[in-house]
Amino acid sequence: MSLIKRLPLFLLAATLLLESCETKDKTTNPKPTVITANAGTDQAVNTGQVITLTGSTANNNENNTVTYSWTFLRKPTNSQVTLTGANTVNPSFIPDLPGEYELELTITAGDVTAKDKVLVSVTFAPIVLTDIEAVTVLEDRTPDPNAADYYVNDDINVDADLTIKPGVVIAFAEDALMFVNENAAFVAKGEANKKVKFTGKLANRGHWAGILIYSTNSLNEISQAEVLYAGSEEIISGVRAAITLADRARLTINNTTIAESGANGMFLNEGSLLVAFANNTFKNNAAAPLVTYAANVPKLDATSVFSSNNGKNVIEVQRSIIEGAAEITWPAFNDNTPYRFVEFIGVETGWKLMPGVTIEVADDTYFDISAGYLKAIGTAERKITFTGVTKATGAWNGIIIYPRSANNIMENVQISYAGGDGISGIKAAVTVTHGGSLSIRKSTINNSGGYGIHVNGDDVTVNADVETVNTFTNNTQGKVYYNH
Repeated sequence: MSLIKRLPLFLLAATLLLESCETKDKTTNPKPTVITANAGTDQAVNTGQVITLTGSTANNNENNTVTYSWTFLRKPTNSQVTLTGANTVNPSFIPDLPGEYELELTITAGDVTAKDKVLVSVTFAPIVLTDIEAVTVLEDRTPDPNAADYYVNDDINVDADLTIKPGVVIAFAEDALMFVNENAAFVAKGEANKKVKFTGKLANRGHWAGILIYSTNSLNEISQAEVLYAGSEEIISGVRAAITLADRARLTINNTTIAESGANGMFLNEGSLLVAFANNTFKNNAAAPLVTYAANVPKLDATSVFSSNNGKNVIEVQRSIIEGAAEITWPAFNDNTPYRFVEFIGVETGWKLMPGVTIEVADDTYFDISAGYLKAIGTAERKITFTGVTKATGAWNGIIIYPRSANNIMENVQISYAGGDGISGIKAAVTVTHGGSLSIRKSTINNSGGYGIHVNGDDVTVNADVETVNTFTNNTQGKVYYNH
């Protein structure tokens, strides 16, 4: 057979062979699975909102089982946020800081993987607080130490335990008041470089009302904190102050600044209790830094700052009795802040004044030692001073001493502007009566409206050298009057 005749048979065989190979290739190499991942649209939200992501897939032509995995590619520095449901179609998270959160979705179907990204842009917005009715912890929500984490837009009641963490800033609307009610534990503890701040929405003196504590819980504490721009209006019994303790309320307050109050810094009502008080600063308040009754004075410390541009740089002591089973000691302050007696003060126990104490007495007012004793021993460098609020002869009435005690001692004392009124018509800066006793040395009595000292009765004892070891100047009627 010729070559030409054989060629059609060869071509036919080759064609059949190629068709067979193509059929085999189609059987052994199916078309690959193709999938597409979709992480959803970008979002713009506020801090504190719950963010739900929406994942999806397409082109899973073989209907393989699909798995989802979400991860953060980036988030703001110091963010501690985590995903809930990271291996689901719709995970969620709550952004804890402002900034950008970029997430990646990985979808796997069989041996094929697809990825997509989504961006969540977070703008900071304070959370509005309402009444605290369950145990609550407030966390710092922004790295900016001056940005408000929370707003209080109206009066708020704290009826359950409230803990405020370091760095938290709470901003109050005009005249808003925080009530810390009976038994709730109120704990606001900052750190030296991360204070807790209670402030006004506007930085105006006296913008919001303040914090009123009724709670008797001994855990109540404000430490490493700032209370700013409060004291806008009367809250109880004519009281305006940034912090007010009601009867029987308790509080520890340390390393805290109270400033820019529209009235007083703190007001401690009768029956309230300072558990502890140290290293506090009161400045730029419109009235006094602190108003209290006598019972809380021994808790005060020498290092707290009370005289820093307040309307009255004095500690006002309301009408009260100094009493107790043991000797009561009143401290002097490093910044020389005086106590001011705005009304009568009675002493019914041992009362010791530390060197450097200054007591100012309101006009026509006096104080007496009816039991116990007065131990006022200053030094040449740090005298103990009793003076009038008004620096005028006879502005206040004086000191009356009733008990006989070896502890009735005055040394290195200055008594000025007393003698406005007296016993049995005898005006004097100091009256010792009813069998009482006094040892007074190295002291000065000046500008009395009557005598320096009135010794009233045969059974009264004063040191025999009283007129020579003390200095008497500008007293209207003389040094000492003996009424035997």
